[in-house]
Amino acid sequence: MAMDALPGYRKVTPSDRLQEGWVYPHYFDDVKRRVSIARVAGTLYAFDDLCSHDAAPLSAGLLSGTTLMCQCDGSQFDITSGQVVRGPAVTKLETYPVLEAEGDILVRL
Repeated sequence: MAMDALPGYRKVTPSDRLQEGWVYPHYFDDVKRRVSIARVAGTLYAFDDLCSHDAAPLSAGLLSGTTLMCQCDGSQFDITSGQVVRGPAVTKLETYPVLEAEGDILVRL
């Protein structure tokens, strides 16, 4: 599938750089947005990298299944939906469509 057949998608990283259970952060400079990608049970998830409570980088947090815990305040988020699982955060994370094509991971903002 040619990249031009995927309008709106942006390359994040080669697929082989994201191992199972890892969280990979990426900064899109042109839109000033930090997004993280995680691979869980072979499925990719893309979501805001900053905790909605204290703006700490979630890519440094602890991923257990599809629940990601902020290392600064302990807030927990479901990366499949962005929903808050446990506070103090009350605002959900933005999630993004993500896919693999031609050996790369792509996200649509």
